[in-house]
Amino acid sequence: MTASAAQGLEALQPTHHGNWEPRRALTLNAARRRTALVSLLRMIFAGGAIAISLLVIAQMFFGSQGGSTESTEAVSTDVRMLNPRFTGRDENLTPYTVTADSAIRRSDSAIGLTDLDRPRLEYDLLTGGGAESLVLAESGVYDPSNRIIDLNTEVNLNTAEGYSFATDHARVYLREERVVGEEPVDGNGPMGQIRADRFEIHDGGDRVIFEGRVRARIVQDRTDTATDGDGN
Repeated sequence: MTASAAQGLEALQPTHHGNWEPRRALTLNAARRRTALVSLLRMIFAGGAIAISLLVIAQMFFGSQGGSTESTEAVSTDVRMLNPRFTGRDENLTPYTVTADSAIRRSDSAIGLTDLDRPRLEYDLLTGGGAESLVLAESGVYDPSNRIIDLNTEVNLNTAEGYSFATDHARVYLREERVVGEEPVDGNGPMGQIRADRFEIHDGGDRVIFEGRVRARIVQDRTDTATDGDGN
């Protein structure tokens, strides 16, 4: 073999033969690093999934607890009573009794306001003793803390002396032995008839005040002719 041919064969031989093993080692190290990174990411994702699952479970648990509280609050709504009966005494120790067909105690009222259906009041406020008065209305509101009864719609006040008053509103102040009506009132009794825009009853019924357009029909004697009168 000639020298030129030998040189040609040497040119075909791979150069830097000794660099192949280090490159292979570098490739294996990179693969191992990637494998470690993938394993780390898997652990992170698995931990995150566990944390999210625990968070969801905790929210469901506390949500169920909150639902129980809301259910308890829902139960504590307005209290409805059938044939209720409220008793008490005014400042002069005069007894009174409030009854109704039904009543609803308002849950959002701090003073115990109670809505009454067809309320009735047995109380000698209007008579000053002896037989008790009876007040009827279609609806009303009882305030036990302030001892006030609001009567609304077709209010009728009847006294033992045979007098009756009809109006659409009357407020009874049990503590003060006073009744105030801001709606027109019609009154009938042994002395005749009276109509006015407003009225007030004071001093336990000893004094009655009519205001506004007052019109009275007074009967002096059953055998006499009735007389009419107007006043303010």
